[in-house]
Amino acid sequence: MSNAAEFRRPKGRSPSYPAINLEAAIQRARELHEKERQHPTPASTIARHWGYKSLNGPAALALAALKKFGLAEDEASGEARRARVSDLGVDILAHPDPLQRQAAIERAALEPPIHQDLWEKYGPDLPSDASLHWELTRDRGFTETGATEFIREYKATIAFAKLGDRVDSSTQEPVASAASMATPDAVAAMWPERPASEPTATLESRRSFPIPLISGGTVAVEGDFPLTERDWMQFMAVLNAMKPGLVAEGHGYDSDRQDENRQN
Repeated sequence: MSNAAEFRRPKGRSPSYPAINLEAAIQRARELHEKERQHPTPASTIARHWGYKSLNGPAALALAALKKFGLAEDEASGEARRARVSDLGVDILAHPDPLQRQAAIERAALEPPIHQDLWEKYGPDLPSDASLHWELTRDRGFTETGATEFIREYKATIAFAKLGDRVDSSTQEPVASAASMATPDAVAAMWPERPASEPTATLESRRSFPIPLISGGTVAVEGDFPLTERDWMQFMAVLNAMKPGLVAEGHGYDSDRQDENRQN
């Protein structure tokens, strides 16, 4: 595993970001899962599983990174603190379907809010490191060293998750505008036609689920349930593609959030 130099953090505070990239975090999750499966484990024991004497410095930053990627969950705090590998982490480590494993990796890569924010803004086409560094330090509250470390971590995570493979500019048609992505015709075009031999759903299978929103109101999901696993994955992919047309701008990552690692 990497030495402690990889875990050094800049003096001062930057917005919260993982201290290690996703590939390294998955390796730490694997080491924990091999020892403890999904049993809640004292934080000090986790540190020892990773070769550290206590949950200080590198071990604390590593565990914080697992939490940011959604690979681990905390129980209690302080001296009673325990953590375990999350369901998402187990999907990455052990799911028998490689498509599901890859989907879980992609989800984990975008779990940190700053990752999600940058992916929504730039996708696979990041600006130069110099331009991104300028944005991070000028507009998002990063320190100079923090920006440099974050760019390295973010690019390594996106590459490992193969998020850039979603778009092949040499073969894809130009991407539709955000507004057009949410139109009924655009959505219909995303879904393959149902084979003539496949039975259509009956009215008895159509169900509606109102989902309450944090900001108030609800969003209703209606369809022919239950879905197959493949249908669910397709539904989530289309919903994610529709996001620019459905979500208002300016409600992404809060650049004023302070680094949480010291509290983790």
